[in-house]
Amino acid sequence: MCAVAISPGVYTKELDFSVYAPRLASTIFGIVTTASKGPLNELTLITDEAQLVDTFGPPASEHYGMYAAIQYLRAGRILLVVRVATYDQTAQGFLRNGANTQNAAQIDPTSSGTWGNDLTVVVSSTLGTGYRLSVQFRGVQVEVYDGVLIGAANANSQNYIETLINGQSQYITATDLNGADTTLKIGTFTLSGGDDGAPADDSDVVGTQIGNTRTGLQLFEDPESVDVNLIAVPGRWERTIVTSIITLVEQRQDCLGIIDPPYGLSVQQVVDWHNGELAGDPDYLTAALNTSYAALYYPWLQFYDGYSDAEVWVPPSGVAARIMAYNDSVADPWWAPAGLRRGRVADALDIEYSPTLGERDYMYGRAGQNVNPFVNFTVDGITLWGQKTLQRVPTSLDRVNVRRMLLYARKVVATACRYLVFEPNDETLWRQFRNLVAPILKYIQSRRGIFDFRVICDSSTNPPYKIDQSVMTGKLLIKPTKAAEIIEVEFTLLPTGANFSEF
Repeated sequence: MCAVAISPGVYTKELDFSVYAPRLASTIFGIVTTASKGPLNELTLITDEAQLVDTFGPPASEHYGMYAAIQYLRAGRILLVVRVATYDQTAQGFLRNGANTQNAAQIDPTSSGTWGNDLTVVVSSTLGTGYRLSVQFRGVQVEVYDGVLIGAANANSQNYIETLINGQSQYITATDLNGADTTLKIGTFTLSGGDDGAPADDSDVVGTQIGNTRTGLQLFEDPESVDVNLIAVPGRWERTIVTSIITLVEQRQDCLGIIDPPYGLSVQQVVDWHNGELAGDPDYLTAALNTSYAALYYPWLQFYDGYSDAEVWVPPSGVAARIMAYNDSVADPWWAPAGLRRGRVADALDIEYSPTLGERDYMYGRAGQNVNPFVNFTVDGITLWGQKTLQRVPTSLDRVNVRRMLLYARKVVATACRYLVFEPNDETLWRQFRNLVAPILKYIQSRRGIFDFRVICDSSTNPPYKIDQSVMTGKLLIKPTKAAEIIEVEFTLLPTGANFSEF
């Protein structure tokens, strides 16, 4: 109840009608991958390459998702990584007591994986009491701890080995085994036994949901708790994984799945594969891909890997996500993420195969063929030359730019309209809805994403029976802008004395 003024005076109050639609990030890339280290089955936010490598280790040939993540981070800034493995082992090492008669401390990496085998702990003397512990990774000193004490007698000291290292070190944890002995052997101690685990199988990637515990792709299932725009499992093409990606994005209805084909397919084979007609492997698709919530890119691309000083093949999903991030930074999500202005990959060394014009017609131009090709043009270099979704029916949603425009508009509108929930369902609310939503579409229109639109929210969309059901309905009629994928130029020859206006 509002306070009632009784005594004479001046009373003020505030009325806030300034609700507006927020601008949201349009390229948040979520991936499921294997890696040499890092947390298992957790959503981990990564914002740059250094953080990626520090958290999950350097990329390796068996960890395709790491290469894809690096590609995306060359243009994108928000990456959500889920590391999976069938099993893995944590490396382990031991420091010895001064007499070298027993283990003094157990040293473990902060996470499992082969990366722990590259850790070394050097124990040396230091000024004053205690010891100096130097942590080295691949021969490079990364942490130093001075005045380290060990043994039960020192357990309450701030320099006690467990107190000083555990929770502070980004590389190791320590467990005191020394008992009454307070000495350490001077020397270098290595860790071993770390294992990344067997290549993650389909069930690890697809994941499970038991109670509130999710693994693999299931960690991306809840759109209310996980904000993501693009989802991929780079380098994995098994039908259970591909169909799980599509199921996930169709359930969320607010993000685009990016699908990788198997490495080494010809043009005809990749078309047959996405049609569910390629024989030869029991994990190949057995039904045609058909959804506007996902897109397929071909072929794999080659890049130089500075971590291994080698040329490596990278699945196209990471490169496609990179192009979309770059596209959004220089234009908007509703611009086509392809072509010579926004689809060039200047640092790619090569692609598996560069499709000819006829082969591109076969992959892209025929009804129901929805493979987006990378092409190595003689003059312009390696370029993404397609932007179809996997939808088979020829509608506006068979193009990536229209699908991403609608995903963006839906998310912004839904976010803004949350503040209208539980308000009285009357003409005032309908007007607020129109005033809130129209500027969103007007902005997209001004940025060339919509040709025209209309917002309807009145008694025609909200008859009494809907009001009685506590439902308010608004309708948005949209004419999306289409990308000019084919440019026709007509030359007409006229006689010298012809009048141009007559033609």
